[in-house]
Amino acid sequence: MRNKNIAKAFLSVMTVSAVMTSFKVLDVNADDNNQSNNSSVDVSNTNNVSVISSELNSQNFFDKLGPLAQRIANKNDLYPSLLLAQAAIESAYGQSSLTQSSNNLFGIKAINGQGINTPTTEFSNGSSYTTNSTFSTYPDLLSSLQGYADFLNNNIRYSNVHRSMTPTVEQAAINIQADGYATDPAYSNKLISFINQNNLKTYDSGSVPSNNDQDNNTQNNINTQNNNSNQAQPAQPATRPEQPKQENITKYVGSDGKETFKLSNKYRTYKLYNHVKGTIRNIRSYGWNKSLNSSKKVFVDCLGIRNYGKNESKWYRIRLSDHSKKKYWVYSKALEMPKVNYIKENKEVSVNTNTHSNVYNHVYNSPYLSKKVKENKDLVDDSYHTSLKAIIDNDGIRTEWYRIYIPGTGNAWIKSKDLSNITRHKESKNNYNNKSGYAYLNNYGKYRLYNNIPGSSKKAKVTNWDNVKVPSDYLITYDKLGVKGKDNTNWYRINLNNKNYWIASGALKF
Repeated sequence: MRNKNIAKAFLSVMTVSAVMTSFKVLDVNADDNNQSNNSSVDVSNTNNVSVISSELNSQNFFDKLGPLAQRIANKNDLYPSLLLAQAAIESAYGQSSLTQSSNNLFGIKAINGQGINTPTTEFSNGSSYTTNSTFSTYPDLLSSLQGYADFLNNNIRYSNVHRSMTPTVEQAAINIQADGYATDPAYSNKLISFINQNNLKTYDSGSVPSNNDQDNNTQNNINTQNNNSNQAQPAQPATRPEQPKQENITKYVGSDGKETFKLSNKYRTYKLYNHVKGTIRNIRSYGWNKSLNSSKKVFVDCLGIRNYGKNESKWYRIRLSDHSKKKYWVYSKALEMPKVNYIKENKEVSVNTNTHSNVYNHVYNSPYLSKKVKENKDLVDDSYHTSLKAIIDNDGIRTEWYRIYIPGTGNAWIKSKDLSNITRHKESKNNYNNKSGYAYLNNYGKYRLYNNIPGSSKKAKVTNWDNVKVPSDYLITYDKLGVKGKDNTNWYRINLNNKNYWIASGALKF
């Protein structure tokens, strides 16, 4: 009896192996080193947790993985339909050799080469070729689903794939290809067609398709995708149930995610949200951590400009620390942003290519947010033409930028210190004068209180406005004027609660 069972098991394995060899790992370029192979998610209230790869096929794939995929996508601001489409196509409905051997549904590549090495199809200049790559291994399919979500969350370049960043799953599919997830030039078309053929948008609305909707979807869908990729056309975007009214339009501007703003002195009067307020149904709000204060810097990776009729409001997506995975949307008035003054400046300049700096599509750390366009070392032309000069004032610390035109790229912003033939302010020592008088605090929350002029001493410390008592009439006294040699800015030493503080002149009205 035992020998019969062994023979039967061996036959089963051989059958699965025969099926697996008929599929190749598709052309996924998801190879960033920030993904995690040991991801986990709370699925205590989710059915079908114990799904194993050998159980999957074209008839039961969505029934088995749909509820898990829907839960994980919703928890991570992703489209369940896109997650399911990628999982089905990349894994050949779970029957690919990669999925069977390592529970890798998406072709996520391994960290530091630690994983399973297997052939994969890549594309270059429109032609396909086969190469070997090392892919991540997961303990189960649930970890693979969460690993995919972590991969998108941990890599800033995929920020425009999230639901809060794009109004339709069709656009999200286009974005994920443009962001470099796959090298197949028809990848987004395949995803869009697959989503519509399999009625996967119903997962985005919170419902699950009936079995009848899926019975007609067989392995031929994937074969059709692969054999007719040039003919696949994107379907027209469908309106999701949670879409806002047509007149409520939100434009999103992504960034590199390292720019920082300071919380305003009135930030607690505004709430944190999971999306731009008013753009989806069932919006969720969150309170602020009690340990925060108005001098706290937050990291910003996206600007949302919401238009409702003639009204416009600006929202920013923030992280409370650089490495935090939690992101919140907040109204712009909860943040204090640097001031930027733009001046017309037409001249020819040369770039110092020896610096480890970048050029951006906007002034870095400005309210517009910015993305890296190129590295300085790539700017090899003898000269570039400028059209604008920008002076950014960040809490009394000024930095100059120039907008240059780069052939083949367009306009981009570069720091003045990276240009070799412009006239810059010559740094000198700080100059102090005994000057006393009265002044009013004016928009003071945008500025910080220091024990010394910043940059003049390594011991310059910041005092939070929450820790001082501001006069009810905002009238204060000052006894010294300091001119900062580095950028020629004015600073005043003021007295609050019988203590002296230095503050930039922009915080005072005389």
